[in-house]
Amino acid sequence: MSEKVFTAGNVMVNDIKVGDIHYEYDMGLGVKCEVLTKPTLNDEDNWIWVSKNLKTNKEINYLINPKYSHYGPKLYDYEAYKVKLYT
Repeated sequence: MSEKVFTAGNVMVNDIKVGDIHYEYDMGLGVKCEVLTKPTLNDEDNWIWVSKNLKTNKEINYLINPKYSHYGPKLYDYEAYKVKLYT
C-alpha cells in the first residue's frame, strides 16, 4: 500500500521513523511521545506502531485505518497547541 496516510494531525504515517517525537492532543491535554517501532501494515491493512509517553514512560499502541484516518490520533510533529498539562 503506497498511498499517503496522515494522522488526524499533520504526521504522514508512511514517513514515521523510530526516534521521532510526536505530540498528541485531545480534550485540552497533550502527550509528548517518542516512536519506538516503525509503522507496519497488519493483516487488516491498518497501520500499527508503538510509541512511548515521555512523561510516564508508558507505551502507546497506535493504529490507523487508512480509510478512516481522520478518526485516528491527533498527532503532530511540532507543539501545535498550548496546553496547561502534558500527561
